[in-house]
Amino acid sequence: MTETPPTGATRVIAVVPTFRPDEALLDGLRALAPQVDSIIVVDDGSPAESRALLERVEDAGFEVQRSARNAGIAAAINAGIRTALERGAHFVLTIDQDTVLPAHYVSDCLTAFRIASPATRLGIVCTDRVNGQPSIPEHYTKEGLGLVREAIQSGFLISAECLAECGLFDERLFIDCVDTEYCLRIARHGYRIAVAPGTDITHSLGEQAPLRPFGFPVRNPDTGEIETYEYHGPTRRYFITRNNVDLFLRYARVRPRWVVSAVKREIVPTLTTIVSGPRRGRQLLATVVGATHGLVRRRGPLTPTLRRVLSGSRP
Repeated sequence: MTETPPTGATRVIAVVPTFRPDEALLDGLRALAPQVDSIIVVDDGSPAESRALLERVEDAGFEVQRSARNAGIAAAINAGIRTALERGAHFVLTIDQDTVLPAHYVSDCLTAFRIASPATRLGIVCTDRVNGQPSIPEHYTKEGLGLVREAIQSGFLISAECLAECGLFDERLFIDCVDTEYCLRIARHGYRIAVAPGTDITHSLGEQAPLRPFGFPVRNPDTGEIETYEYHGPTRRYFITRNNVDLFLRYARVRPRWVVSAVKREIVPTLTTIVSGPRRGRQLLATVVGATHGLVRRRGPLTPTLRRVLSGSRP
């Protein structure tokens, strides 16, 4: 859907990867449209039941590119980025199907790019907050921009220059750690990531599951209710573990401090999922197989057999 360009001579094109989208997608696209010059929806091989909704998206005037197979979020984003760059985008906005951006988000990101000096080498501007949780900049530029090393991909405003020099997202990871890998890679090229001050996006980070280590519930001392934690199913746990181990090996020599901090960051949620569940056995299996595949650099999507084993479904 093409709107009157809100950014003057600066062309911003949004890329929205989808997989099994729900009704909220249309609402999100309509809210996003006034902020960008155009939107490219890239569906990553959703099953047939998503066809009707995607046709409604097209009927509403939005462009939809369809992948014949589920190739992963990185491949879907890259397909949209290639089209955006071919159409002369100066900046590409990547946004997940379940993310809602506040009004003026894009203009706030562009302001950060405008005030950054050439010496800052700004490649990406991201959100300041996710669901109200603030980022913690490691330091600030002379212009007052807060810099971070990593951020979630949804809400990235990436310059065409950064994409041209650093390349696109790593499709071998398929899903999970795609944003982390890209943040690390652009840093090696000398680019930086800044937050757009005051911005706050709404983003679904995962399912909440009851905290029951070995079946024993942990209750809040004040309310008596069972505590919850962010839960990912066994297939996602496989990708999270595999891709993190992959990145640990890639950056062990050049970014050892990052590797140590990332290992510490992943230990607690991984162990929590294994001991608390649900599906504790398959969580353990997913973690072991994922770590093994990460060590041997096995990449790409799950094999049908492993997917059935981790999901517990039958052929």
